[in-house]
Amino acid sequence: VRVWDTRTLECRATLTGHTGAVRALVASPTRVFSGSDDTTIKVWDAETLKCLKTLEGHEDNVRVLAVGERHMFSGSWDKTIRVWDILTLECIRVLEGHTEAVLALAVSPTQLVSGSYDTTVRFWDMTTWRCVRKCDGHEDAVRVLAAAGGRVFSGSYDGTIGLW
Repeated sequence: VRVWDTRTLECRATLTGHTGAVRALVASPTRVFSGSDDTTIKVWDAETLKCLKTLEGHEDNVRVLAVGERHMFSGSWDKTIRVWDILTLECIRVLEGHTEAVLALAVSPTQLVSGSYDTTVRFWDMTTWRCVRKCDGHEDAVRVLAAAGGRVFSGSYDGTIGLW
């Protein structure tokens, strides 16, 4: 992971520690999270750039990360989503339901949204952590998600964008 200065456009630091490719990156105001093919997530202090912790639990590559107010979410080729407490850095829940790799995540104020190689979009209630809706409509993997204005957009390898 390289840290770039947005004023000078120069590399400020290189963060090392993963033993596989870094596939996912997300930041909160105080922390940076990196997900890797080595199945781990590293948590970096955004100021000191020191590794605070290595999060373990996924059984396959970590493909996507998302961050909300109180939680960080990780999606993996192991078909699960892990919910991490952003303060304690402990896994508080494992969400299961997708039948293929989780490739995309988006966070709204009350829901987590996931997209998968199984061609579905799932909506998860962030109070109960239950899947409250499974959306079919794509003919290929759901690769990207965006949430805005009470709507969710999904982009797929099938060349379409879904609106949910």
